[in-house]
Amino acid sequence: MNALSIQSRSIFGLSIGLLSALFAAPAVAEATDAAALIKTAVQGTGQARYTAIDDLGERHIAGAKVVPELQKLLADKDAQVRWRSARALGDYGGQATSAAPELRKLLKDSDAIVQYHAAVALGRVSDKSDETVLALVTAATSKDGRVARAAIAAIRELEPGRDHVVKALGEVLKSDDDAVVLHALEALVEHGAEAVPTLIEALKRPETAYLACTAIEHIGPDAAATVPALTELIGKTRHSHLLIQALLAIASIGPAADSAAPKIVPLLESSPDATVPVAAAYALGSIDAKGADAALRRALEKNNPFLQMIAAWALAKLHPDDTAAEKLAVEKLVQGLKNNDARIRTAAAKSLQSLQAPPEMVAPMLVQLANDPDPEVHKNVVEAIAGLGEPVVPRVIKALENPQLREAAVHVLRKLGPKAAGAVQPLINASTGANSKLRTEIQMTLGAIGPAAAPATDMLVKSLASNDAGERESALFALRKIGPAASAAVKPLLQRMQADESFESNAAAWALVQIAPMDSQVAAALVPKFSHGLTSADEQVRLESAEGLAVLGAAAKAAAPALENAAREDSSAEVRAAAESALRRVRS
Repeated sequence: MNALSIQSRSIFGLSIGLLSALFAAPAVAEATDAAALIKTAVQGTGQARYTAIDDLGERHIAGAKVVPELQKLLADKDAQVRWRSARALGDYGGQATSAAPELRKLLKDSDAIVQYHAAVALGRVSDKSDETVLALVTAATSKDGRVARAAIAAIRELEPGRDHVVKALGEVLKSDDDAVVLHALEALVEHGAEAVPTLIEALKRPETAYLACTAIEHIGPDAAATVPALTELIGKTRHSHLLIQALLAIASIGPAADSAAPKIVPLLESSPDATVPVAAAYALGSIDAKGADAALRRALEKNNPFLQMIAAWALAKLHPDDTAAEKLAVEKLVQGLKNNDARIRTAAAKSLQSLQAPPEMVAPMLVQLANDPDPEVHKNVVEAIAGLGEPVVPRVIKALENPQLREAAVHVLRKLGPKAAGAVQPLINASTGANSKLRTEIQMTLGAIGPAAAPATDMLVKSLASNDAGERESALFALRKIGPAASAAVKPLLQRMQADESFESNAAAWALVQIAPMDSQVAAALVPKFSHGLTSADEQVRLESAEGLAVLGAAAKAAAPALENAAREDSSAEVRAAAESALRRVRS
């Protein structure tokens, strides 16, 4: 072998040795770190022990060594050790599947916080066994709402098969806790048609019939198979509130529920509750019950303005090509917007939106009411005009030119939100020379429009220096809603944030995290700001701070201790949940 070959082999051997050492070093370091943390977690005391367990979860290193040790700690006498260990095991995800039996036991722990973290962890360790799903189903009937919600969320996260989930949630409906039942029904709504068999069973139980009707209303046409059960319920219930909700459920299903019409038509006649005929008329119009014409026309003659209004609406829905019926419905609904009864005003606004009558027929009537001094009438008129959608935007832009209609027009555009993108420049123009009150309203509207309002950035930045608090705060709100497209505002917002500790300083930070979350300079300034915000006496500030840190993600790792404390100690359940969620994002 020549000298060159020997030299090449030596260099090659040296390179392999260096590569092995480089790749082995992290593994060795991790093993060493894990050993030290395990020792503290097992033998330490107080906060040092808690921190070691948390660090193991946060770093999820050396799973083969750590998971068995954390499993043992699930039986510790200290409740904090138990729930922290459960949470840490959840952080290991699929590496900790073997911990599922011990975690299931903790669902019956004497401490509700331990139960909660055990449920969350079971949703993350990827054990989809029948034993785990059944244990979570049982936990979902817990008297503690946090535990019940965590268990339901875990079932959904495991995705053991939709049939399995729906069956499990069906068991939860037997709970005596209304809050838990409601949460289960909310989860069932997500499963649409697959939840129908369970909801049919729920309709048969007096305790759950009303909530089942509510769930069906949210599912809509996909719940068509519940129509026979709903029809039977309508025919036998004597409770008006349940009857009304069943009618609303049928209305939501739409034409597929037309077989229920014969049971509904008689309800248009007199009833102890005057709202029942109204709900019946609404249902008949929604299900396209053609055979109900005569009964609905008789209802138009009743001495009940609410019934007259909805009967006219129903006839217009049944005969979309009948211009006279449509005009009568619009007139009745516009009159309803002025009614002294708040229910009638709200129903009129919503019905106008759903009627989808031509804007040229509706808008002139509504514009006449736009400046009504009654705030409720004004609100409903605004909602009704906005309900006409984008086609009405040009007419509303025109109204901006009329000083008497300008404020109402701004309110309509705000209600339209992103659909009013075409009104951005006219709104900027209208702000010129406007007083502080109107300028504030315009800036709130630009915020509702969102990213499309980016051309207003310079105007909004100038408003940050206004002498009027409303103008300044609305500018901060709008910049936040515009988001990254308002990048020109970063520097002035940083200056405003760092100027003091006021609400506006916090609002500037909330805007910055939406505009430039990936900017390292911005993140460096926001992390201490939000960390401090977690200690504020104001719940909203604490909540926004936690959510801001979640947006920053790994860039906010230094805030983990503050988030940990908030997740454990904050007096608000909402803040605790937001801090917990932020921790997961920060540690990812």
